[in-house]
Amino acid sequence: MTSGPVLRATGRCVDLAREVGNSRALRDFVKREIMPTALTSAAMDNFIRDGVTTIWHQSCTTKMGQDGMSVVDSRLKVYGVDRLRIADASVMPRIPLANTMAPSVIIGEQASRAIARERRL
Repeated sequence: MTSGPVLRATGRCVDLAREVGNSRALRDFVKREIMPTALTSAAMDNFIRDGVTTIWHQSCTTKMGQDGMSVVDSRLKVYGVDRLRIADASVMPRIPLANTMAPSVIIGEQASRAIARERRL
């Protein structure tokens, strides 16, 4: 996000958020503006660049399978590392269209069942 339409659109969003936060309707709930306050255009661009982060839920980074690119097997065991499993959104084959929390819980439950079966618990 060095320049261009994305930076300008993000700047307009920050301006709108500041306008709402500093509005008369919210005055009883807000003591003062902490950040970004009134900044020059260049300083605001730097504020945006320094604060921007992803809103995506990280997932699909640990391939499950049996080929050379796979990191875990179908029981979520990490290849080449004893007694280590990965039981989170990273083993999902595709990015979900919704929040990753519920599918991650199911993945964790499946991992716990696999561990219980293997250890005869």
